[in-house]
Amino acid sequence: MSAKPDVGKDEEGEEAQRQADAMKDQLSQEVASWSKERRQQLGEAVSKPPQAAVQRRSPRSAGDAGKSSASPRSAKSTGARSKPFSMSYDGMTQAEYARYRRDLGSR
Repeated sequence: MSAKPDVGKDEEGEEAQRQADAMKDQLSQEVASWSKERRQQLGEAVSKPPQAAVQRRSPRSAGDAGKSSASPRSAKSTGARSKPFSMSYDGMTQAEYARYRRDLGSR
């Protein structure tokens, strides 16, 4: 028996390698062009900063200039203290909720 090299497989392998190389080259060219476009876009964005929006205030009349606006806190009486924030447990107090949770755990 003679060992003949498989010529068909070598040609197929070489053709597949050529196609892979061509695809790699195409991708490299596309990436290079995309990168160049992106750099140009970023360069334009940096060189041309957006115009700052100017906020104009409406002119006050002479009578309004001396008035100071009352803060909402000064409207409340300083003697009455408000309750601090507390969680709501479906209308239960904290003690009732704690008892409820303990009961659940003891089951």
